[in-house]
Order: sequence, then C-alpha cells, then structure tokens
Amino acid sequence: MAQIRVSGLAILAMVVLSNCAADAQLLLCAQVNVLLLPCRASILDSTILPTSTCCSSLQALAILSVGPPDQRKGCCQCCKNYLLSLNILIALNLFNQCNCNPGFPLDPNFDCNS
Repeated sequence: MAQIRVSGLAILAMVVLSNCAADAQLLLCAQVNVLLLPCRASILDSTILPTSTCCSSLQALAILSVGPPDQRKGCCQCCKNYLLSLNILIALNLFNQCNCNPGFPLDPNFDCNS
C-alpha cells in the first residue's frame, strides 16, 4: 500500500513539474513576443528601418538566448515560431541593421535542441 502511495505521489509530482515547464515556456514565448513588438513595423515592411527601441529589444532578446540551456532552447524555438512564420530575410536583415546577433541561426532547419 505504501508503494502505491509513493508511486502515486511520484506521478503527481511529474504532472505538476511538466505543467510548470509548459507554463515557463509559455511565459518565455510571451516575453519574446513582447520584445519583438517594437520591431513589428520593420518586420512587416522591409523598407521601414528599425527604431532604437526595436534594436534595444533585439539586444534584450539576444541576452535571453545566452541564458541557461532551457531558456536558450525556449527562446530559440519561440523566435523561430514568430520570425520564421513571417520572412526569414527580413528577420535576418533586422538583426543585421541593429548590429545584433540572435544567439542562434535564424534558419527554419536549425534544431533548437542542439
């Protein structure tokens, strides 16, 4: 009976921890999306130069991408989902115009888990 309780507690702990990880990923993606908002005009229209606020946001994003491994992977995946759904060339150009490195290749084939 005690073994069943321990197993049940272990399963409950795994469920709670996996939900925490999913919540952390959602929070990180929300943070990435907020950081990219000042760049929206430049992302949607390549003739619009990025503002200083946009470049500051991209630099903050670059800092996120060199954090702990889970944060790096999450940031990479969120950026890929957001930027690559638009236009990869515009996204690359935006980082170049701001003299900023995203911390990972902006390539649809890049594996964020590597």
